[in-house]
Amino acid sequence: MSSNLQFMPDPQQIRQDLLDVEEVAKRLKVSPQWVRDHATRRHPKLPCVRLGSLIRFQPRVVDEFIEQQAQAAPWRRRRAKAS
Repeated sequence: MSSNLQFMPDPQQIRQDLLDVEEVAKRLKVSPQWVRDHATRRHPKLPCVRLGSLIRFQPRVVDEFIEQQAQAAPWRRRRAKAS
């Protein structure tokens, strides 16, 4: 007999663990505006939890974002055009 039940963390614990924009900015070493911009796009690059007008982040999701960015292909340097 298989069960579709999955472990659900305690909602109170999730709320206590949420990070605000400034905490995420410090963690990523970027500006709070960068965090807001990437979290509030139509297709956000940094998933967030909205609580009214507040933006909060699950630490696990921020860690996953960092891992995804670390695994992304490195930026290619553009070569200067020869004159």
